[in-house]
Amino acid sequence: MKKMRWVSVFLTLSGILFAQNDNVENIMKKYKDNRVSETVNMKAVITITDKFGSTVQEFETWSRKNGDTLIVVTAGPDQGQKILRLENSIYLYFPEAEEVMRLQGSALKDSVMGSDFSYEDLTGENGILANYTGELLGSETIDGRDCYHLLLTAKTKKQLYQKQELWIDKNSFVEVKSIVYSASGKPLSESLSWDFKKIGKYTIAMQGKMTNLLKKNSTTTMAIQSVQMDIPVAESTFSRSNLSW
Repeated sequence: MKKMRWVSVFLTLSGILFAQNDNVENIMKKYKDNRVSETVNMKAVITITDKFGSTVQEFETWSRKNGDTLIVVTAGPDQGQKILRLENSIYLYFPEAEEVMRLQGSALKDSVMGSDFSYEDLTGENGILANYTGELLGSETIDGRDCYHLLLTAKTKKQLYQKQELWIDKNSFVEVKSIVYSASGKPLSESLSWDFKKIGKYTIAMQGKMTNLLKKNSTTTMAIQSVQMDIPVAESTFSRSNLSW
């Protein structure tokens, strides 16, 4: 009789764990489906605030599902600079020098336009399901939104962020808050998003703030001026030869 009780308890716990894992995968899939589109064209403004004051930069970006991304700085101190991501490499074009520089590896953590966003943050690929395993930590209310609280752990060491905490809205599956960590477990940055808008089948945040947790008094806010999703984008947009135009 005692043995039967233990078997019953084991099967019950196994069922709970299986259901929880299945739920996490379902959450991550819906999060990915809301986040990843075939193409995106976006215009945005970032305001960088630190101990020296504030700086404003404007840019336009084009990206596609495989992670290829082009960013063109249209106004501000870095006007004319272009940033192209192809796979795991970043190519930077500086108009004053008329040259292209390649970044890869740990350099993807470097600041974009002097902001608190890294190259990985603005151009990172969207392989959440393929590259991370998820754990549901519970539920939490963020800015009045009921959210799933997830911990993502990288499946391999090649991922720039080995761990990520995500707070995902339970209704729209849009990311409301996130914290990314180094391989040693140190928190690197925290992002908050608000002013959510429905664009076709997607829900996106029109405004957000990134805080560098390794610096004091360093934040960057972003306001999206316009966004189009699943539109035709020319193949030449993501060509290295296009950078010097």
